[in-house]
Amino acid sequence: MNKTIITVLASLLLSAITLSAQPFESVTYKVFNQNYPPLECVGSIKTLPSGQVAAQRWSVGYECVDRGYAKYSESGSYISQLGVSHARIQSGWARTEQKKGKYDYAWLDEIVDGIVSQNVEPWISLGYGNPIYSSEVTLGAKIFTDEPTLKAWEKYVETTVARYKDRVHKWEVWNEPNQKINKDNPSTYTTLLVRTCEAIRRVDPDAQIAAFALASVDAAYLSHVLNDLKQMGKTDLFTHVSLHKYYENPDDCDYDFMTLRKIVHDFNPQIVVFQGESGCPSKLEWTHALKHIQFDEYIQAKTVLRRMFCDFSIGQACSIFTLTDLVYPDMQQSFGLLRTGLDFKVKYKKPSFYAVRNLVNLLPDNITPFDVEFSANTSREIKLKGLKDGDRTVGVAYYFSDNAPSSSLDWSSVTMTLKDLKIQNPVFVEPITGKVFNLNLYHYSPNSPDTKYTNIPVWDSPVMIMDKTALNMASPDGDRKNLEKDFNTEM
Repeated sequence: MNKTIITVLASLLLSAITLSAQPFESVTYKVFNQNYPPLECVGSIKTLPSGQVAAQRWSVGYECVDRGYAKYSESGSYISQLGVSHARIQSGWARTEQKKGKYDYAWLDEIVDGIVSQNVEPWISLGYGNPIYSSEVTLGAKIFTDEPTLKAWEKYVETTVARYKDRVHKWEVWNEPNQKINKDNPSTYTTLLVRTCEAIRRVDPDAQIAAFALASVDAAYLSHVLNDLKQMGKTDLFTHVSLHKYYENPDDCDYDFMTLRKIVHDFNPQIVVFQGESGCPSKLEWTHALKHIQFDEYIQAKTVLRRMFCDFSIGQACSIFTLTDLVYPDMQQSFGLLRTGLDFKVKYKKPSFYAVRNLVNLLPDNITPFDVEFSANTSREIKLKGLKDGDRTVGVAYYFSDNAPSSSLDWSSVTMTLKDLKIQNPVFVEPITGKVFNLNLYHYSPNSPDTKYTNIPVWDSPVMIMDKTALNMASPDGDRKNLEKDFNTEM
């Protein structure tokens, strides 16, 4: 064959291989970036990876690898790009102990060590049974009760905690035990919880332990177990209680968490309540949480941001489910911040990925919420919180909270008056894209007793008015180059 032809064919083949390695473009994220509010863009926030931003309140889920629904080798390295300090994983008893008494942790070592290498601390949910011990045991939420299986479980827990206690400091006991399959017999969870906590403590007395991981705020179920523990004199077994609940409108969560805190703190006021698993699909699903609701990637980005902001606003930690789409036996679940194929490979970062990364960097641990008295010329409900860095006011965050997030990208405008609140050098920040926009004296009156903002953009996703000096910013040109890099180079 002619040498020139061979060279051309080789070049074409190399180009095809290179192109195949490139991610697809996120069309929806491009649309977000083209949908400016009517303001002048002056830059974007610079985002830092995990280990370089104080983000102890933020976690991302990396669940279901224990059942082979995702592969760490394909998507796990993206965790640190989010800036989070924690990642939730599941322990996978059935995958680790496939022959009685024989443990193979190679698959879990890859995940734990890989996450730690990214300056992220994994926390592990200990849950689901092992069919080698009973034909009635499943890889679901059903709790086993026979003594041989419970003893095998305790041994597995002790072995797992011993293996990872230098890298893992928080353990969650079971996953959503109050699902229908266990609901009528709460004491089965009492037994499992006591034996699991005591097994953990035998190996690591200083471990943090999260109990319940409730699928919903089931006051009767929760109170039954807590009363069992009181009668047993075991009120200090665990340090945390987690809730796993999914909301079409994330702002509906506040009442549930107030209820949960009241019940838990009546039992032991030292226990920390937090949100351990919640998120949103990016398409219509026919099973799992939030099924039969017409979601898309626009709604997902807004919903995840509102979920995070709701948790931030009531002062609790938050874990978003989940990093990557999951390949279940009967479907591909779309809750991931990363769009993946049936081969588990990452195709692109969804808008929700950028939204999480930006909000983690905008709300690090030194930023705290506070209530602000305000008024606005709209009949719609606005959720608004002030933002402080120590004693310094650095901004406010706000959005329409009355309805579930929509796929509309239309901006509204409001005139707001913030009582007794001054923001020096105010700029407008849109966290999904991370873009920063100029505000001039047309938009605010800095010398009035109460600061008035006129014709300020608002929609059904959190936006911010921030002190420009409190932001780590890039120029618009640098922002464009970073966006092109995300779209056009291998991730």
